[in-house]
Parts: sequence; structure tokens; C-alpha cells
Amino acid sequence: MTPTATDAPTPSVPLPEGVRLGETHGVPALLVTTPAATAELLLDGAQLISWIPTGEQDLLWLSPDSAFGEREAVRGGIPLIGPWFGPGRDLAMEVKHGWLRNVRWELVVAEREGDEVVITLATPEDVKALTATARFRLGAELSVDLTITAGPRPLELEAALHTYLAVGDVRRIEIHGLEGAAFLDNTRGLVADVMPEGEPLRPTASTDRVVDSTAEVTVNDTQNSRRIVSTPRGTSKTVVWNPWDALVTEMADIPDAAWSDFVCLEPAIAKDGYVALAPGDSHRIGVTYRIER
Repeated sequence: MTPTATDAPTPSVPLPEGVRLGETHGVPALLVTTPAATAELLLDGAQLISWIPTGEQDLLWLSPDSAFGEREAVRGGIPLIGPWFGPGRDLAMEVKHGWLRNVRWELVVAEREGDEVVITLATPEDVKALTATARFRLGAELSVDLTITAGPRPLELEAALHTYLAVGDVRRIEIHGLEGAAFLDNTRGLVADVMPEGEPLRPTASTDRVVDSTAEVTVNDTQNSRRIVSTPRGTSKTVVWNPWDALVTEMADIPDAAWSDFVCLEPAIAKDGYVALAPGDSHRIGVTYRIER
């Protein structure tokens, strides 16, 4: 859907050149156009759904069947996951991946630094259990940082940047940087396993691995003739996910034929890599992406 300014809210803070508050997919969004990149950032969930550095294809995949709007979980882009991951460490949470992606965030500041734009969003004031800020640096590279601060009670925090990377064909990619790392295989009931030494991950079936790694990861996207480099910080795990052809049929918001168009590569703190926060304490996870040819 082409972004428009129809019925867009008035920005709460001044916006620099190259940033405007408009609408995309019928919901409010910050729309960025600079010599370095274009981007679309939803206020709902503080969810970046597009980042296109000049001369490149979009880093991010967005499902054409995704729902949009308050309390909807948008399928694609970079959903912000927390304060728990999946069903939680004890597998007891009915709502998967927490509620950060299901509330409308507030614009705190938007600044221009050369050809880069830096935007900070925060959870609304009526959220009391915790506070969170999300900072996006949008330029020739993309950096995303999520900071979560515990409220009046201790918090055993899980969080992730659930990035959907657009690829030409997931069956033809190679994921470098996770070799030899231990992982939990969620396609086999979280069975413990180890990635092969000296060999990149080449997905061949439904993949859902919580990898014990904080290393830089490179996705070699051969069909698009590009490499996507993911440099995490403040993390304990790297999650790799794709539903493949059978499981995708159970997902109403992904076309059955679209499963090969993306891979999720997620910097995370999850499972035994959670972070224990005392009241008022904070933790930040982040990632920087760049595209290489």
C-alpha cells in the first residue's frame, strides 16, 4: 500500500527534514526518506517494516496477508518481542512473545545526523509493569536498540528483535557465524543439539533453533547476490526460524507460497539466557545490519 498522509496524527515532537508522520497500511507510521535510505516505522509495536538503503532491495520481508492496527501482531519487519519469548521460559504464557508488539508506542524524539535519521519511541505512560524505549538509527546501515526497565517488581526478562530478513530463496541461503554452537531445537521439543563445526547452516526443512551464540552472523543470499551482516549486542542467544512448506499452511497471515521468501534471524535473551532485573534496573539488546555485495 502506498503511504499517504490521510488522517495522520499530528507529531508530538518536531520532525527533521526527511521524516514525516503519515500512514501506511491504514495505520500511523513515521516515513523516512533521505539520500541514504527510505524506511517505514509503525507506531503500533514500534515496528520497523521497511528499510531500503539507497541502491538496494528492502532488508525486511513483510507478509502481504498481515493484519495491521492496534493490538495486532504485524507479520514481518522487526517485531519487538518481550517481556517474554514464545510461551515464556515455563511454557505457560498463552499469548506468544509478550505484549510489547501489541501496544501503540509514543514518539519521543526524531533527529537528523547527516544522512542518518535517529528515532526514539517509548511505551505509553499508562503501562506500569515496565517501561521500554526503542531507538532506530536509519541510514546506510540500520541499528535497532530496545531498552527495557523493570517497574516496581523484579522482572525475569526475555526479549528479542524478531527480524524477518527478505531473501531470494531460503533453500539457497547460507548462515555463517553459528558453527559449533549449542542450540535448542524447537522442531523437536527443545531437544539440545550442537551446530556442525566448520559448516554454515543451510536450512532444508522447518527450522526453529535457539542458538547459544552472540556472534556476528552473515546470511549469504545467493539468489539476490548479497550478504546480510547482523551484529548483535546485549544478547545471549540467536534464534533462526522458518516454518517451511507444511507449517506455513497453519498461518493465516502468511501466503502458503511465501515461506521461501524470508528467514528470521533474531538477536535474543531467552530461555536460560534471560536477564534478571531488580525493580528499576534496565537491560538493552540491539543489532546493526548492513548489506554487502
